[in-house]
Amino acid sequence: MNFLFLLLSQVIIFPSQPNIKLKVVGQAAGNPNWAFFAPHENENVVNDYVTQQIIERGGVFVILRQDGKRLLRFDIDPFEVKLDPNRIFTKQGRRNNIIKHNPKLRTNTYVFHRAMRLSAALSELIISHLGGTDPSRQWVAIHNNTQGYLGDNKQGIGNVSITQYQQKLANGDSSIIAVSKQHRDEDNLFFVTEFQDFNALKQNGWNAVLQHPQVVTDPSEDDGSLSVYAQKLGIRYINIEAERSTNNFGENHLIEQKQMLDFILKRLYSNNTHINLSD
Repeated sequence: MNFLFLLLSQVIIFPSQPNIKLKVVGQAAGNPNWAFFAPHENENVVNDYVTQQIIERGGVFVILRQDGKRLLRFDIDPFEVKLDPNRIFTKQGRRNNIIKHNPKLRTNTYVFHRAMRLSAALSELIISHLGGTDPSRQWVAIHNNTQGYLGDNKQGIGNVSITQYQQKLANGDSSIIAVSKQHRDEDNLFFVTEFQDFNALKQNGWNAVLQHPQVVTDPSEDDGSLSVYAQKLGIRYINIEAERSTNNFGENHLIEQKQMLDFILKRLYSNNTHINLSD
């Protein structure tokens, strides 16, 4: 496997800032047509297993890297501009992202406009290595979250939980249309854009959230995430979320996230029936 890993992996430098890199395992061209993406470098519980599956079964896995943190940093002398790398895939999302993480940065400055151009260029680089924007592509995001959520009265510190999604839906959150809460850890869940995937996950006992299609037309719901961008393009999108340990709080749910990945791979294979399924 080590030889295959070296053979099938490469590091792509972001030309505008060389300390930002993409680690690319596998190939996006041809079949199978799925691409896995890990945007947050500190959310890496299942990355080795994803890499193994890509090497054995095909597809591509793109990991964004800089300095091991959740947020990226653009060095625009003499400033550092921070942003969430999963909020750069639309113009509106990029703008809101930069404003959120850099509240003192004025929008009419060179630094702000430079950050907008850099985030757009990085988005284009990522998408190109995911295989482009053809609707036949299938994107799978790899994320980890912290235990619970703020305000859960259980000392939770995260902001992703199936319980929290239930509350958001009940409170009228227009970015999601359905939530399925099962008898599983609240931090392990799928976030998807297609009803068929949501229904299959629900029927098989997985926590799942279905994004509302209106994110395509409602500017207030355009957060620049890969899920919103995928919905705009008509590309199938699946996010696999699982708990990770954060400062010794919570646990790495590696076994659970492997099981989640295996389930999704079986569904992806169902769209590529000509592929040899044997190990």
